[in-house]
Amino acid sequence: MRYYFNYTNESVYAFESAELAEKWVKEQTDSNPDLNIRLRELTEEEKDRHLHPEKYLPDEEKLALKRSGAFSLSRCQFLTMAELDLGKDKDALIEVVSKNYTGKALVKLRNYILESQVFSLNNDELWQFLTASLHVEPDKLFILWEEAKSNY
Repeated sequence: MRYYFNYTNESVYAFESAELAEKWVKEQTDSNPDLNIRLRELTEEEKDRHLHPEKYLPDEEKLALKRSGAFSLSRCQFLTMAELDLGKDKDALIEVVSKNYTGKALVKLRNYILESQVFSLNNDELWQFLTASLHVEPDKLFILWEEAKSNY
C-alpha cells in the first residue's frame, strides 16, 4: 500500500500502486478541471505516524489513551480484585479513603466505592486512589484490571 498526502485538502490517501494514484487524480481533475490536486508520497516515518499515531504521543497522553480504552469492571469484579490482588476488602478501601482524603474528594470517592455498579480507570479519583494512595504501579494496575475482567 502506498500513502499520499494531498496538499489541496491536507488529507492522506492510500492506493495499491502509484499508477492507481495517478488514475484517481486524472479522474478527479477530468470531472472537475478547477480542482488542483497535488499528491506526494509519504515517507516511511510519515506513514508510520499516520498509521500508528499513538506511538508518537507524549507519555502522559499515551497513559490517558490507555486509561480511556480500558474496559469497565462490574462492582463484583472490582471488589474481588481489590480483595484478592490488593489485600483490601470494601471496608479497608473506605478506611484508606477516609485517612487520605477530605471534603469533596472524600465524599466522591467514598460514594463511588460504596455505590457504583461500574468501575473505570478513566475515573480520575479512582485512578489517583489506586496509584497514589494504594501505591499500585500503572502497569501492574492494567494487568490486574485485565485479570479481573477475565477471571472474576
